[in-house]
Amino acid sequence: MRLRRAAATRAGSSPERAITIRSYAEMDEHLVRRWCACGGYLERSGEGTRETDGRRFRVARLRCQECEAVDEVFFDTTELLH
Repeated sequence: MRLRRAAATRAGSSPERAITIRSYAEMDEHLVRRWCACGGYLERSGEGTRETDGRRFRVARLRCQECEAVDEVFFDTTELLH
């Protein structure tokens, strides 16, 4: 239970806690180090873009290979240079 509470408040768990990135490579680096609250490996199952209040987000959808929980990780791409 403690791990699940910590997961809900960690960086990227919501738009308010979005991780600011300067390149998509930073996003990839972060995602390979992220694990499920159960300790399982999170596999990327999709990505999408959202805009809110003038901010742009890339949202990675992940699924745990152990417990099958679905998670979303928010990255702030507002300042990202293409």
